Amino acid sequence: MQKLSAILFTLVCAAGAFYFAIQKSFVNPYPIVCRFVAEKIYLTDDKIKDWKQTCLHRARLVTPFSAKNLIIKDLNNMFDVLQVSHLEIYDAKEVQNIWQGESTDTGIEGDFVDSEFVIFKIHPQSPAAKAGLKKGDVVKSLNGGQPSSWTVAGESGHYKILRGTEELLVDVQPGSFHRDDSPSIEQIKEVTLMRIPSFRGDFFETEAMQKYAQKLKGSRDVILDLRGNAGGNFVAGLRLLSLFICEPTTVGKLVKTRAPMSTKADLPNLLKDEDQLQVLEHNKVVALKTFKNSDCFKGRVKVLVDGKSSSVAEMVAQAFKEIKHSSLQGAPSRGQLLVGVWYPLDEIAPGVQISVPEAYYESAAGHRIEGQGVQVDKILYYHLPQMQAGIDSWVDQLLRN
Repeated sequence: MQKLSAILFTLVCAAGAFYFAIQKSFVNPYPIVCRFVAEKIYLTDDKIKDWKQTCLHRARLVTPFSAKNLIIKDLNNMFDVLQVSHLEIYDAKEVQNIWQGESTDTGIEGDFVDSEFVIFKIHPQSPAAKAGLKKGDVVKSLNGGQPSSWTVAGESGHYKILRGTEELLVDVQPGSFHRDDSPSIEQIKEVTLMRIPSFRGDFFETEAMQKYAQKLKGSRDVILDLRGNAGGNFVAGLRLLSLFICEPTTVGKLVKTRAPMSTKADLPNLLKDEDQLQVLEHNKVVALKTFKNSDCFKGRVKVLVDGKSSSVAEMVAQAFKEIKHSSLQGAPSRGQLLVGVWYPLDEIAPGVQISVPEAYYESAAGHRIEGQGVQVDKILYYHLPQMQAGIDSWVDQLLRN
């Protein structure tokens, strides 16, 4: 009996020591995150005072044993209250997906057309591609339920597919693959179709820009497809605009409301994020100007945007509208254009990062895109028979007009 009591006493002491060690090493991330966001965000103090207090009060709900993913989810829910873009915490895997193009999903992109969920794109080397799914397939159901853009991208199971008149049952499991979001250029008679899925800086190096410029030569018109483009690097966007705007032209400005001094500067033609952030760090207003290009394309440009076009893609689209008077068609953009600055957040877990919006964007004509979006000149609708046949009906409409 004494031996058993001794063992129990030892276990209790060990558990107590473990609990004490956990408590002592625990760093509650809420006070750190709440104060940091309040200090850095572009919103004025009067707009975040109450939010900051509510955020700090939630720190009492956290223990050393709270799951990291639940902490991230709860903080992101707190951020949603402010109703601004580019304010979010990402876990290590999400950070890798964003910056390196590494994805863990099915590789399916699609949407509803006339009440049918149509696959618009299958990413090469993705699980969906390996399972034999194709552009134009109609997803009738997923695991017996109605599909959506989110579920077909991330959910595994049985996909009931309609391909023409043939019904198929295909199993797809999400997996890791490299997503190729590099620009593509296709020549269709005298029209150049230029698809820009992302404004990642490495896609807009000097050598790449020279190749894009060369491929535009001899074209009568250009269709610039910015659908689904979630943005990226501001200089990348300015370099693309410089293919079509010959002389240095101000397209807009970044305004950092919490800057200590009222200084101004131009954003230099440097792709590194660190260089761009250095300019923003030391100035209240940063002018965004295109770069001189005497050999720019002078023909007509039509621009496609949709509800998933955001950030730098919206800056580019609005610049084409205001400066080149280009026709914008498709659907209004997302309305998410702020300068999100990324910081490590090791207080939650290694590899976790937070994006905080520290400046807003205003176009040359004074249009604030955040919360407003870019408005199109003509709304387009997808046609089901064309989409099922693998024909992009939005592009087809622009080619005909």
